[in-house]
Amino acid sequence: MPEDKIGPPAIRILLNEAEMEAERMTGWVRVVLALALAVSLLGSGGIASIAGYGEFWARLGFGALAVAAFLALGVASLVLTRIGSYAPWMAFAFTAADVAIIMLAVAATLHDTGLGGNWIAIAPALWATPLILAVGALRYRPEIQLWVTGLLVAGLGLVVAASGASFVVSPPDATAFAANATAYDLLSLPANLVRASMLALAGVTTALVMLRARHLLHRAVKEAGERASIARFLPAEIAPLVEEGNLEAWRRGRRQEVTVLFVDLRGSTGLAENMDPARLSVFISSFRRRVMEAAGSYGGVVDKFIGDGALLIFGVPEPKPDDARRAIQCAREIIRLVDRWNAKRRFVPTVRIGIGIHTGEAFCGVLGAHERLEFTVLGDVVNVAARIEQATKRFGAPLVASEATVIRAGDPRQWQEVGREAPRGRSGAVVMLVPSDQATPERQDLEKGG
Repeated sequence: MPEDKIGPPAIRILLNEAEMEAERMTGWVRVVLALALAVSLLGSGGIASIAGYGEFWARLGFGALAVAAFLALGVASLVLTRIGSYAPWMAFAFTAADVAIIMLAVAATLHDTGLGGNWIAIAPALWATPLILAVGALRYRPEIQLWVTGLLVAGLGLVVAASGASFVVSPPDATAFAANATAYDLLSLPANLVRASMLALAGVTTALVMLRARHLLHRAVKEAGERASIARFLPAEIAPLVEEGNLEAWRRGRRQEVTVLFVDLRGSTGLAENMDPARLSVFISSFRRRVMEAAGSYGGVVDKFIGDGALLIFGVPEPKPDDARRAIQCAREIIRLVDRWNAKRRFVPTVRIGIGIHTGEAFCGVLGAHERLEFTVLGDVVNVAARIEQATKRFGAPLVASEATVIRAGDPRQWQEVGREAPRGRSGAVVMLVPSDQATPERQDLEKGG
């Protein structure tokens, strides 16, 4: 099944699983068909014996072979799906074998009775064709159904041609049929029991098709709801990975290097006091939109918004060599967007921000109940980044980064050290730096609140 033509990963997974389930069910249908044929033939033989038709048993040779062939095909498909060796192309081979068995059975019936191709409709094995088509509907692959239909039509045409057929049944042909005692057996009760069995199995199989369709629809709706829940609570960059069936792996989590960026509005308390709730909501939403724009431009993941601040992660779902550099570029872009925002709206007081960046190892994973999942980054790197962001107030600079981040970004000469301190719980001091163009300006007034 070509993956590029199916759709999103979640749909692809659902259809692949449905196909495997369909092949298992098809295997069981073949086994049941073989057993039903065996029971039907044995029952028909018993009835024939009671009625004094002892020759019936002598003509069951090919019927027994057909039963064995269907049973072997069913067991083979079950084993292949069980051990994980089944491949999509095998469906074409299995269905071709099904059609071949039916065609050989029909041809054998016409040969044994000496009838021409015009009498193909009375061959009991022909009644298995609706069953084969019903079984094909278990798969959600139209190309397989068209393949089977084409094989059946072509096979029946070959059998008719090989057995000799005329445009109409002439009186001599009808007389020959009336004089053919063997042909009469094809219209006897045992033969009709075989036809009834095939019809009953076809009906049961179509019911299974409907049940599978309902089950798949129910599952699709349920998973769509789960994906909506995932998309609602997880970052947009993480949600597709979880949808692809990796939720349990993300629940277990992993340790990896990340670069954490904290950004916070300065003086937000004063701003809030001068705005009504509607204006404040628009203001905070506008700030968040600018943060998301910058994060999207440089490959950052907005892990969460916390009031008037935000936590951005660089290095998830997979760490990259330039995570630190992109985090610094993102910080500069946020500063640029806020400066332009100030120039456009002429805020009084001016909107100011503080950004702290640190790089280190962290636990990354998905926590919480399925109804409310949350992507979380835990570790010392998060606490240090938060401390550095708070230090921007003391240093009077909108952007402060740790030495670890600057070194990984590859441009330490463009930065100047402004302080060293050991955050609570750490034994070593964290070296904090600001960009050279921010190191010497007059310190900003220390804002209260925010």
